[in-house]
Amino acid sequence: MKKIIILLSVLTMSCKTQQNSAPPTGLVATKAMVVSAREEASKIGVEIMRKGGNAFDAMVATEMALAVAYPYAGNLGGGGFMVYRKANGEIGSLDYREKAP
Repeated sequence: MKKIIILLSVLTMSCKTQQNSAPPTGLVATKAMVVSAREEASKIGVEIMRKGGNAFDAMVATEMALAVAYPYAGNLGGGGFMVYRKANGEIGSLDYREKAP
């Protein structure tokens, strides 16, 4: 019994897990964030904001890009969720999910 415990202890201590570090994904901007199912669509949303657009402009552009890049997730006329912060610091959310009769 003592040999089994020693053997199990040695086996346990010799097991080494390899940490898999995934490459970073997504896109980092300084004052805004756009999140979507596809990086390409998020890049388009961030670019709209860089050119002076607001969060709503970026949302519409991202949704349009997703209609092309990820049509299985929904399409024009679909819906989504948005968390936003107004210029005065107030935080809110918008649920614009589609509704069926």
